[in-house]
Amino acid sequence: MLHLTSASDAERLRVFLSEAGYTDENLQGKLGIKDLPSSRLRNFARLHDKTKEPNCINTLVRWFWIGAAQDACLAKMHVPPWFISLALECGLLQQQGDSLRSEVMLLPANGFIFAADHTSKIDSADSNLVLWPNPTSRLLSRFTVRRPSRTTLDLGTGTGIQAVMAAAHSEKVIATDLNPRAVAFAAFNARLNGIENVECLAGDGFEPVAGRKFDLIVSNPPFFITPSSQYLFCDNPLDLDQLCRRLAREAPTYLNEDGYFQMLCEWAVVRGQSWKERLSEWFDGTGCDVWGLKGYSDEPAEYAEERIRGISHSPDMDEKLFHDYMAYYRERQVEGIHGGLIAMRRRSGPNWIVLEEVQGTPREPFGDLVLRAFAMRDFLQSHSADEQLLVLKPKLAADVRLEQVFLQTEGGWKRESLKLRLHKALDPLIGLEPSVAEFLNGCDGQQTLGEVIGTFAAKVDAPPEQVHKECLEAVRRLMERGFLAV
Repeated sequence: MLHLTSASDAERLRVFLSEAGYTDENLQGKLGIKDLPSSRLRNFARLHDKTKEPNCINTLVRWFWIGAAQDACLAKMHVPPWFISLALECGLLQQQGDSLRSEVMLLPANGFIFAADHTSKIDSADSNLVLWPNPTSRLLSRFTVRRPSRTTLDLGTGTGIQAVMAAAHSEKVIATDLNPRAVAFAAFNARLNGIENVECLAGDGFEPVAGRKFDLIVSNPPFFITPSSQYLFCDNPLDLDQLCRRLAREAPTYLNEDGYFQMLCEWAVVRGQSWKERLSEWFDGTGCDVWGLKGYSDEPAEYAEERIRGISHSPDMDEKLFHDYMAYYRERQVEGIHGGLIAMRRRSGPNWIVLEEVQGTPREPFGDLVLRAFAMRDFLQSHSADEQLLVLKPKLAADVRLEQVFLQTEGGWKRESLKLRLHKALDPLIGLEPSVAEFLNGCDGQQTLGEVIGTFAAKVDAPPEQVHKECLEAVRRLMERGFLAV
């Protein structure tokens, strides 16, 4: 178990690791260490070969990335004795005879560094494993709104990556987890990164924060929809998607007015029910505006195969596991499993729910896009009359691009598609007709929408009332998606 160090000792560790080159940029760039050590990838031999030269950074990588034991006397030739002594004291290193070994992985991420269990613990099927920052935790961090918050809750904190990142824009952060080991790791990581406004609590769901209110709640819960309950960090302990549903329905009680709840989740679709029907029921009567984004979909067999690949260590077990998974889905009439992102905002008055599909996974932060999307839907709700839109002076967003794709034919190049792209957006492409593209060219922020529509209507061979109606519909759709601003 890791032990909290003093703030000054934590700073010494942090600064030394950075100066020694134990950073995301150096590991991936200069050293070419991009993959986590994995028995499934069978990359241990390659990682050992990359780090065979005896020096400081390779010693650190072998301890805190690969998880290999090293001769203590040789290690002290390359790593300062004070670091080894401090690492032993706080639990980063353990003495095993004449060797030093780390049971803890150190993973640089987003300019911070996080202690987690080594990847080898997956193979040992340790149910209390504390998972390292992974693609889902990174996606949630990019999704999170980064406006100032008086109090923020990281629900199911794991290593504490969300809490540590939220500390910069929060007066106070509470990090909770059902797994006491995760709580200890999160507290250690907050201290290791010089973060002093994070409080870590153990408990189930919202129990540790009963009676409190927050401006922001973020959660990367155990959302896998499987018959397994082996791993606390990923296996949903309730039937199908009921844990994520429970969190969505309980979270509003803990939100201040205008507070946000953001969550990664998966949900099942059962026979006779669309994905939107199942998901929208989660939010009925919650007093929240909701933006739900479906990012992927799997058939039950595909989903089972993917999840089994992540937990099965023996091909001999695959057939039995697959049979158990499919029996679970068939008994519950599951026809598909979807995954995505949920943003809920507590707001008094009539609430709106928008559920849509998106393509691709943003690689850069898009929390500001979430805030703009909610603000724009509020704006459109308050400007429901056409007359209110016609006096506005809309302008295309600065990062909008118009893209044409041409297909070579016997008669020459023929335009195949015309699309509007919003750089860094969740759904980056919208197909357009050429006439709509021409209409949008007039949206320069100088003319009113009424003037732009009037000029455009005079150029096209269509009834003015039809042009008027279709242009307003296009403007509302493009404003909702962030392509047009006012």
